[in-house]
Amino acid sequence: MVRMSSSSSRTDLKSRNDIIKSRNDVLKSRNDVLKSRNEDFLSRDLDLEDVDDSSEDLYNEERRSSIYLQNHTVKSSDRACDILRSAVDDAVRDIKQRAALLEAGIMERKKKVLQTLEPGKNFNIKSSSSSTLSDLFKLLDRRNSTTVSNGGASLVDYKEFMFFDRGSAKHLNYAIKTLGDPSFNVSYSRDYAAIALNPEILGSSGRDLGQFHGPTAIDTDSRNNTMYVCDSMNCRIVVYSDDHQPLYSIGQKGKGTRDLDRPSSVAVDDVGQIYIADSFNDRVCVYTTEGDWKFNVGGRGKLNKPRGVACSKNGEIFVVSDTANQRILVYSGSGTCKGHFGKLGMKEGQFVRPQGIKIWDNKVYVSDSFNYRVQIFDIEGRLLGNMGRQGSDEGEFEEPRDIAVDSNGNVLVTDTRRNTLLIFDKNGNFIREYGSQGSGVHKFDGPEGVHTDEINRIFIADRKNDRIHIL
Repeated sequence: MVRMSSSSSRTDLKSRNDIIKSRNDVLKSRNDVLKSRNEDFLSRDLDLEDVDDSSEDLYNEERRSSIYLQNHTVKSSDRACDILRSAVDDAVRDIKQRAALLEAGIMERKKKVLQTLEPGKNFNIKSSSSSTLSDLFKLLDRRNSTTVSNGGASLVDYKEFMFFDRGSAKHLNYAIKTLGDPSFNVSYSRDYAAIALNPEILGSSGRDLGQFHGPTAIDTDSRNNTMYVCDSMNCRIVVYSDDHQPLYSIGQKGKGTRDLDRPSSVAVDDVGQIYIADSFNDRVCVYTTEGDWKFNVGGRGKLNKPRGVACSKNGEIFVVSDTANQRILVYSGSGTCKGHFGKLGMKEGQFVRPQGIKIWDNKVYVSDSFNYRVQIFDIEGRLLGNMGRQGSDEGEFEEPRDIAVDSNGNVLVTDTRRNTLLIFDKNGNFIREYGSQGSGVHKFDGPEGVHTDEINRIFIADRKNDRIHIL
């Protein structure tokens, strides 16, 4: 039996005490971190304005759990991790439950508003009472009614809910124009701080009607509420009904007069013509909205991989992004070339791969993709301005692809490399971005075409995901 000296025993005891003290210091430090994290968690300002009583109960339960965690004396690092993980899981679950309750409340309010608007399609001009009109305008006029919050938009200002139902929007339009003050100017506006919680998503990968292989562009025809999708790799334009059912397709793969080879853009005017940028046939094909071929412009040596086409709604002109020739061509509605502008370069008014193009308010908007900007011209090609710059931060471009302009002059641009939609006001000031890379809801993979219809719904061609988003 070996006996230890008293001096050695004291040294060993001191060493053990030092180890215990060190462990206690570590535990204290970890407790301080946990306390700090939970103080941050408790300090969050949760907006309960749109959440019902059951959601508020969830919030109170969450606070009780957090207070317990804050005051709990942690005995070991493993236990601390378990408690923290449990608290985070509870918080995530409660947040999801509150979101579901909030969404249910929004949908219920939307239902009530649409029910209020439903009589609009049966209004009788002669028999409509002043009280009916008064009630309608109280619903619409924020000066006479209380604004109801809808995910950041306003129901009484007919913004966000308008994008769920085109028919109700048209009934509302009819009611105001026909029965309201003739001087009242109907303008559908949209608060881009609020994007639809549940965007409609159409399509899947394939070759059947209603499926896509690389959709690149969209346009709509307000006269008959149809939608036209450029299904590029399937070499066709797919026509959809107002309720988004595929009706028929235009074109087939080939080099013949009426064939298409990887079309990249489509535009529709109000006189019954469809313009298709037939990129790999180096031309623009013009059809009727019923699908009958009319004529082609361009061809080898005249156009070189045109990637964009846009038209005036009255059918008097259409413009083409002659992408590989680094210029814009202007045609009459009957196909006569009236001139062109632009050339290769980095200066203002020059292009490096012009792609998306849009006519709005007698101005031509062009996505100058590898100069990382949108340039704005008049119809004669005189430069009016530009917006955007190169970069990966908000409001910056890596490859601007297509352009839409809404009824208020706001400019929407898809960035196919950043997998996002950028929104600017009519003066070029950045408003917000929407989307990121992925395949889920609110996600894109190589988005290209963007379009807004007469009630400012947003349509986005999500090319690599083979689908269309409607916001």
